[in-house]
Amino acid sequence: MPKTLISHSVDLQRLTRNLPSVSATKLVGAMQKVSSAVMTHGAVVVTRHDEPSMVLMSIDRYLQLEQAAEPNLDALTRQFDDMFAKMQGSDAARDMADAFAMTPEQLGTAAVAAVK
Repeated sequence: MPKTLISHSVDLQRLTRNLPSVSATKLVGAMQKVSSAVMTHGAVVVTRHDEPSMVLMSIDRYLQLEQAAEPNLDALTRQFDDMFAKMQGSDAARDMADAFAMTPEQLGTAAVAAVK
């Protein structure tokens, strides 16, 4: 059996406590009832030998998880393009020339001031 990401039973209990639970044996014999629980709660914990072994979830919940994991490439591209455009102007070139002419102490003071 593959190693789980959550090995500590306290974390496992905390993360799955709000989900209904069903043994693998009962799952085989009561798929309609388990399916109903999945549709009601979004997911059901399937146990094997009284230990959580997997989560059966609705397609909607699965798609939400997959979409949350995908970066929004259009938004990231726009953000990059905006930052790149700011770095191309004459003001940016002058500011960089000024920064390279500063002493380390001046550069540190300017960096702290820029953050504030």
